Amino acid sequence: MFNKKQNKTPEPFTPRDLDALNAKGWHNSRGIKRDAKEMTKDQKRRRTARWLIVIIIAIIIILWLLSYCSTQYGDLVVSVDKNLEGKGVILSETPGFENPSVTLDGGSVKDVYHFTYDWFESRGVLDELDNIDGSHNGKDYFAYTFYIQNNGTETFDYNATLEVTGVAKSCDEAARIMVYKNGEPTIYAKPKLGTTDDAEFVSHDKSDKAVLFYDNDTVYTETLPDFSPGDVDKYSVVIWFEGEDSECINDIMGGHMRLAMNFEAAELEEN
Repeated sequence: MFNKKQNKTPEPFTPRDLDALNAKGWHNSRGIKRDAKEMTKDQKRRRTARWLIVIIIAIIIILWLLSYCSTQYGDLVVSVDKNLEGKGVILSETPGFENPSVTLDGGSVKDVYHFTYDWFESRGVLDELDNIDGSHNGKDYFAYTFYIQNNGTETFDYNATLEVTGVAKSCDEAARIMVYKNGEPTIYAKPKLGTTDDAEFVSHDKSDKAVLFYDNDTVYTETLPDFSPGDVDKYSVVIWFEGEDSECINDIMGGHMRLAMNFEAAELEEN
């Protein structure tokens, strides 16, 4: 009733069969090693790419933090070096030194328009520039008044240096920086366009010349002698972009400038 199973002779394995197996993903041992090497190279490339992305992100974050911190410190930072600090020198925004410090932040002023020196007088604010303590900015100018005191027990000389620490769009070319030292003002400016030793004018009538910057990044530097115990020096720093300056053009719009005023111990005389 039932037919017995018949033993079939296996069909021979042909090259076509081998091609079919290879199409399904079967490889010889040499091919497997080759694929493993390629996979290892691919993994290394991916790992390297991931590390590059991490490094780039880290650099961007660091640059952002530096920019943020710089912005937070404001347009003028005033500081005393460690040697003067050790001699008892302190800073304050008030003559009574109610809140003494070795670092002051002068704050900042945003979105300023061009200004000119004569406007201080015509707007009735010229007398205020050196007579209001701390930050007292106007709409289109920066103004900051502070004090430095020898709160120690010895007499010495100190250096005062005002530097430009950051600038964008070359707006410092049109800047005027007026520094009051114990009530005496001096106005500083960069050289007139096309010259190296001729400062731009100070006032609207172009009759008064400003004092040239000490160098490209230094507004001025000087040594103050015989700073005795209890002595107090008063400083006011006023900054504006002079509208009558030949460099006060549309190209500097959106620029910014930051400064630092540093007080350091003068070098000791060699015996």
